[in-house]
Amino acid sequence: MSAASRLLLAAILLPAAAPAPVAADEEPPPAAERPAGPEAWPEHAASDADVAREGRAALPFTEAQIEALGRLLRRTQEATARGEGEPPQGRIRRIRIASPGSGAIPEIAVRRGYATAVSFTDATGAPWPIEDVLVDRRFLPEVEDGGENRATHLLYLVPQRRYLHGNAVVKLGGLAEPVVAVLRGGGAEADFRVDVRLGLPGPDADPALLVRPEGFHAGDPQLLELLGGAVPPDAERLAVEGGARDDRAWRSGGDLLLLTRAHLLSPGPRAAERGPGGRWAYRLPDTPYALVTRGGRETRLGFRARDDVSSFKEADDDE
Repeated sequence: MSAASRLLLAAILLPAAAPAPVAADEEPPPAAERPAGPEAWPEHAASDADVAREGRAALPFTEAQIEALGRLLRRTQEATARGEGEPPQGRIRRIRIASPGSGAIPEIAVRRGYATAVSFTDATGAPWPIEDVLVDRRFLPEVEDGGENRATHLLYLVPQRRYLHGNAVVKLGGLAEPVVAVLRGGGAEADFRVDVRLGLPGPDADPALLVRPEGFHAGDPQLLELLGGAVPPDAERLAVEGGARDDRAWRSGGDLLLLTRAHLLSPGPRAAERGPGGRWAYRLPDTPYALVTRGGRETRLGFRARDDVSSFKEADDDE
């Protein structure tokens, strides 16, 4: 249909669709009797000119202008992010303190926009519950009463300013003296997780784990790093027979390093460290076998070089 035909058809139909005029002295019909649908629009709708005027007042920009504003906003946000400096080098650290009164004051590096989790564990690796925390609230997450920071063995730090320095005083359950730490912000490095290990048994320590064999060495930094996923560079990965899916073993410096959730029975470890999640890292004499207990069942683990697996099948290797 041509444009002229459409205009002619509209001229014919519009008068027929227009509502009948109401006399000045005639009352308008009740709302229930008024026509509904398209017939009611002409007498109530704003004109095209009014709609265009209101639209320009509400959004006085063209499509091209809006796109230009969006580009300007993105450039401004990118410049603001660059002004914050380069992203920090994240790290995970483990700090050992003999006792709160030993005089050791650990330093924790924080950064605005990044969260830091500080955990407290005892000599056996069991979580040490926090009773109270005294710290500038600008270091804490925005919560109602800060209760989330005192409910467990974890302290969460989320500084609200870039160059924010201070200290934290942490009261642990059952200890008369608090643990203190220095908090420094704005550096090139940031501690994403800090595990503070005290050389004392905590309120949740397993008494059986406090019995150490003769020659046992407490406080092995290499085992602490192993629990965090840092394998010694000179360590030789070994295959494990009879273990669980996540058992791992390495030979390093004449010792055997074992990572497992089982409890070691024999041989007696030279050193051991336990993570908060219940995983153990043991340092053993270089031995081909070890006896462990898991879920009340004794199991023998065998250790072989990874290129010598013809005599047995390794439990798992999902790396």
